[in-house]
Amino acid sequence: MILITTTRRPSKRTRSFVRDLYHVLPNSTRRNRGKMSLEDLNELAIKIGADRVIVVGTQRGNPSSLTFYEPTPSHLKPISIVSLSGVSLRREITKKRAPPSKRFCVASPDELENEAELLAKSFNVRSVKLEELKNFDISLILASEEGLRASFYRVSPMEELGPRMRISGIKEYGEGLS
Repeated sequence: MILITTTRRPSKRTRSFVRDLYHVLPNSTRRNRGKMSLEDLNELAIKIGADRVIVVGTQRGNPSSLTFYEPTPSHLKPISIVSLSGVSLRREITKKRAPPSKRFCVASPDELENEAELLAKSFNVRSVKLEELKNFDISLILASEEGLRASFYRVSPMEELGPRMRISGIKEYGEGLS
């Protein structure tokens, strides 16, 4: 399970982005952050059985980052941070609702295999080749046109659901960081 939340004072667009992520990520839940500290988020994640926490950052009114954490008994352990340079919300891409899904993966062409592996580790799902998508309901597909882009797709029939993200960087935290 994935717990999705925001930094302390999110914009309306960031709240919409969190709602979009909630609708396309299977087995996810979203919570308003309010005054919760990272320790409080860790306790909540453990209480509801989440194996990942995503904190969506805001800069100048737009979603600017996805910080992935793993709950542990003592603290939230940072996994990675994905810096975003632009986001297109689901309502800007399609009028269709996201279908209920149970199986999610990260897919990419061969040249983006390292980025796909890191994102798959961050979401705690499998990374697959584009040819293997038929076994999944929803996929986050990476593309390298005009920089690194990622968008959520329904697999069968293949159609973009959104949200769509332009990624300016992905940083994995080392084992020694806390």
